[in-house]
Amino acid sequence: MDKLLIIVASISFSYYFIHIAGIPFWIKRKLNFGRFQRLKPLDCLTCLSVWVAVILFFMPTIAPEFIATIFLSGIIANNIK
Repeated sequence: MDKLLIIVASISFSYYFIHIAGIPFWIKRKLNFGRFQRLKPLDCLTCLSVWVAVILFFMPTIAPEFIATIFLSGIIANNIK
């Protein structure tokens, strides 16, 4: 169950970070990157979710629970509006 929670938390964090908050695009604008220049792993959903999962694997169980709750509610709220 903990591994499933880590997977859900990492995917929800990465999706929110990239597609809803748009943080990689903001960083690219501030650092004067070109529109099509990559900022891996920050602008790649697969890459970022893998690295977040690695980090969450070594954290206490409360962290993935908190991240999954917070970011899944943001994703659901964004899709409802």
